Amino acid sequence: MIRTTFTSRRALLAGAVGGPLVMALGGCVGQSWDKLPGTSLSIATGNRGGVFDRYGNALAAVLEERLDGVSVTAHNTNASLINLSEVAQGTSDIGFALGDAAADAIRGTGPFADPIDLAALTRTYDSFVHLVVTADSPVQEVAHLRGRRVGLGNRGSGTRLVAGRILAAAGIASDEVTGTDDSLEQSADGLRRGRLDAFFFVSGIPNTAVAKLSESVPIRLVDLGTLLPELTEAYGPEYTLGPVPTSSYGLPRAVDAVSVKNYLVVHPDLDEELAYAVTRVMFEAQDRVDRISPQVRQPNLGAAIFTSPLPLHPGAERYYRERRQ
Repeated sequence: MIRTTFTSRRALLAGAVGGPLVMALGGCVGQSWDKLPGTSLSIATGNRGGVFDRYGNALAAVLEERLDGVSVTAHNTNASLINLSEVAQGTSDIGFALGDAAADAIRGTGPFADPIDLAALTRTYDSFVHLVVTADSPVQEVAHLRGRRVGLGNRGSGTRLVAGRILAAAGIASDEVTGTDDSLEQSADGLRRGRLDAFFFVSGIPNTAVAKLSESVPIRLVDLGTLLPELTEAYGPEYTLGPVPTSSYGLPRAVDAVSVKNYLVVHPDLDEELAYAVTRVMFEAQDRVDRISPQVRQPNLGAAIFTSPLPLHPGAERYYRERRQ
């Protein structure tokens, strides 16, 4: 396996603070977009209706438009755990992943028996753990899920990983709920039809599927903020407090959710010029992405380099250095 040298974020951050990180698009330097060798890229996204899905498909279309000779496809998956495995095995070139799952992957902890080699192109945006119930549900806190029917997320998803940790933090054993491994759309339909009492999902806000659900039945998000101390004690700083405003889904009140960072991950062996070009498109063609998928959450340069504990890929690192010159 090719080994690459990664520069510390401290050096990048020092430059970002000391110089203009955002500059005119025409002033960027580096390889021309039309000189890449002919190749194909595969992007592992996530559940249909989620932000990974919406952004991933829009990004794939724009990458194919902007990178001559490069064909790009995006495909739905059960999200983080599957995506990380696909990138590590080479069946996908790029994958979306939650920060907690990515940290487990490179450390060989949690659901990963052994460490796997990964790098990041960028931190994208923060996701929020949704615990969705109907507005008239008796479930007011996570402890009230005991004995109920709960959508825990697809097997192999980051949602399922976080849901299990939240239940444990609330003192609920896995056999104390009737859990399903439904997709996001199936879970939303299950809550709408009364087949589920609640479901978990991790996504940027607003999530399209949850927003559509809120149009057909009044919903609430259960407050998760009280469990943050247990989560951070057990798993470290991967989880933070993430307030969700009422405007997100027409909620009766704002709630404190648990927030998780998101990364766009690749294998360290991904060609450096290709990684550079993909990173460049992500930041310099955001208007075009927005036209394809309006108001989809996109990465910003101010947070892009904060991918710890994942190292930045050298191609992405080079792009960030050039943007602060």
